[in-house]
Amino acid sequence: MGSFRNFLRAVLPGPLHSALRRLWQKTLNFKRAVFEWTPFLAWLVSQCIRHRKKAVIVCRCGALGDVVCTLPLCNEVRQKHPRQLIIFLTASIYRDVVLLSTTADLVYGSKVWAWPFTLPPNFNFLGLIAKVYNPQTTDERLKKSGATCHLVDDLAASCGITLTSRQPRLYPSSDLINKTRLMFGLSETVVGNRLIIGINGGRSWPIREWDPKKWQTLINKIHSTYNTLIIQFGVTKNDGQDEYDRFTGVQSLANRLKAEEMVALAAICDLIISIDSGPIHLGGAVGTAVVGLFGPVNPLFRLPIDSPSVGLVGDVPCLYCHHKTPLGHWYTGCPNDIRCMKQLDDEAVFQAVKSILSKN
Repeated sequence: MGSFRNFLRAVLPGPLHSALRRLWQKTLNFKRAVFEWTPFLAWLVSQCIRHRKKAVIVCRCGALGDVVCTLPLCNEVRQKHPRQLIIFLTASIYRDVVLLSTTADLVYGSKVWAWPFTLPPNFNFLGLIAKVYNPQTTDERLKKSGATCHLVDDLAASCGITLTSRQPRLYPSSDLINKTRLMFGLSETVVGNRLIIGINGGRSWPIREWDPKKWQTLINKIHSTYNTLIIQFGVTKNDGQDEYDRFTGVQSLANRLKAEEMVALAAICDLIISIDSGPIHLGGAVGTAVVGLFGPVNPLFRLPIDSPSVGLVGDVPCLYCHHKTPLGHWYTGCPNDIRCMKQLDDEAVFQAVKSILSKN
């Protein structure tokens, strides 16, 4: 194919080659659009006919934490549109998590649409759609502006909605929990009377990560004080070289869990310790206590709203840069060498763990 393109480039006049190239790109874009949209539109038509209702669509294809924090918005949408079919559109990997919330009537999981995909706000295929909501964060909408409120409120406000009930809730069934425990060797017989602590250290945005050596020190301190089983969530490079893959004293489930399985395991944990990432929101959604490790993001804007939680930060003057305007990090890196996360001490985290466990 490459040699044929080079041949055409050599024999065709420049203007003709450019015109053919634009035509070919338009053809590819059309084929891609048909492939992406046809299954969804067919499903949408069938569901609206089946339920004899117009659809109200909430579209959020972002990361797991963003999807979970969109769930309170769905409750408000249901109040605003009581006679319509509430549909949540998300990436296929998060479909079953949304189903565990019971906030939407139907959930469509797309295999091709992912962040930052949104539906056209005036999208109304065959007159079947009453309203489209595309919840987005402040920095997604305004690019260089930081949010000044909790993530659940920020997402709702982007749709012009003020929340009355703000804590996301997930309800994993006992069957899902038992199946997941058995699948990963965490049955009650195996665990016995040990505490279960979930940790999530990375990989993530570099500005969110905490030093693997401090994670290992924390793990060692927990084992020296408590009879506990520590399970590791999240993702790693999975290349045999990543330090986050080489913790000792943990049962690593990194890179192995489906999103709904992570919900089930979060529900059986006595405590979750995590950087600013999805497990923090899952812990709050199932009522598990959380210790969150933060720096660029203010923990008050991420921690569960009404579950036991502690947010820890390093002592640096540039904290919470994600809430400043203009943003000083994230897409372009950190001008201060991520001092906020590097200053966060493992002993401070351990003391927070002891405090939470003593109360629970």
